[in-house]
Formats: sequence, C-alpha cells, structure tokens
Amino acid sequence: MNIGLIGFGTIGRAIAQAIHAGRAGQVELGCVLVRDLNKISSMDVGLVAGRITTSADQFFAASLDVIIEAAGHAAVRQYAERTLRSGRDFLMVSVGAFVDDELLSCVKRAAAQSGRRLMIPSGALGGLDAISSAAIGALKEVTLVVRKPPVAWKGTQAEEAALRAAIEPVCFFEGTAREAAASYPQNVNVAAALSLAGVGLDQTRVRIYADPAVEHNTFELQARGDFGEIKLELKNRPYPGNPKTGHLVVMSLIKAIRRLQDSVVVGF
Repeated sequence: MNIGLIGFGTIGRAIAQAIHAGRAGQVELGCVLVRDLNKISSMDVGLVAGRITTSADQFFAASLDVIIEAAGHAAVRQYAERTLRSGRDFLMVSVGAFVDDELLSCVKRAAAQSGRRLMIPSGALGGLDAISSAAIGALKEVTLVVRKPPVAWKGTQAEEAALRAAIEPVCFFEGTAREAAASYPQNVNVAAALSLAGVGLDQTRVRIYADPAVEHNTFELQARGDFGEIKLELKNRPYPGNPKTGHLVVMSLIKAIRRLQDSVVVGF
C-alpha cells in the first residue's frame, strides 16, 4: 500500500519515520506534499528524498492508495474532496475544519459518490467507539474538559490567558465544540471528532483550561444517555519538541494505517 502524506510538520515527520522504520506495517511512503521545501531539514532528506513536492498536481499524479492529511484546516479544504474524487481514501487529522457544515457536506458527498472513505482516527481522545455506539440511542449530555500546561497555549488566542495561569488554573473558554474548534484549531480538533461521533458540534459542550498543575495534555470526557454513563480521563504526553501535539495523536495515525491492512479488527 502506497501512502501519500500532506504536510511534514511534527505529525507528518513522525508518520514518515514510522513508515521508514516498518512500524506502520507493509506500506511505502509514495509522495509528500508540502508548501515550502526550504523547511525540510538535512536530517529529513533521507526520509523523503525523491518523494517530496510542492506541486499538488504532481502529488495527485503519483501512485497512491491512501492520502493522510497532517497540515491543518486549509489542507482539508483544499484536498479532502480532491483526494476522494481521485479514488483514494482520506485519513485526516484536522477534524476541526468540519465546523464548516458546507465543507463537511461536500466531503461526505464526494466519499459517497466515489465509493471511497473519509477516515477520522481517535487522535488524542479515547472513547470515540463507545460514544458512537451510545449515539445509536439517545445521548443526553456530552462534555469535554481540556486541561493543558500554559506553554501549550503559546502562539494561540489563549496565550494571554495562559500567562495568568502561573499559580492556578484559568478557564478561558466555555461553550460548544463548534466554537472551541473554530477558535483553537491546533489544540482541540479532538472536540470536533468527539462531536462527529456523538451529538454534533452544537450540542457537545467544551471547557478549556490553562493549568500549571498538569504536566500532560489532559482530557476529561463525560457522557450520559440511554446506555448509561461514561467518565473517562486521559493524560497525554506532549510529543517531543511540540507541546501542542499529543503523543497519542501520532500513535493513533500509525494504528489507523495498520488497521487498513489488518485481517482481524478489534473495536470496530
């Protein structure tokens, strides 16, 4: 199976390294699409030599079975529909792009008409399988509380609030998942994924904290419905060198690539 990769930041690089090391199964990295070749370090040249381009046309002309997005919301808007209509599955990270209902409808339509799949991994949050199962019945409440160290909010709209969190936690956002994902796309794509699995972006409630007491990116999920009740807490280690990305996000993508090859699937 040949993998196409859009983006070569923290997540893209980690996926390329996993493929190179054989940790993603029997797959090959076919082509990588980036915006700026100058950002590719000399250490990474061996991973992508002869397989990296800034041309979308060249990228889509390559022999690829699955395309992975690891480049942000703009990349989803640009390439999700094109990927599906080109006959490839689309495995994506930046789920928060789907706060745009029209975009989501277009991408779903492209998947249905092409017979290909739009795939959203569990990412930084566990329990999406249980939430999607619970949504078969009535879900009365789904709430996600996000707690991250102040440094994780550097460079976001929450940076000023994070500076006030030197001593005690600061809750700088409370609202719907749609509002959260739109305002903090680098940090709470997980809220959008949770919403798609459950009761939707406008019914899923989110609270976000800059918290000096936590060392890990922490997610507290609560849900009630006909099935009963879920309470789940995850403490995700930040990926080395990038506190905005959870280690579990990368692991989730590698697992998703492996699952595409598995003959036995647990947790389907």
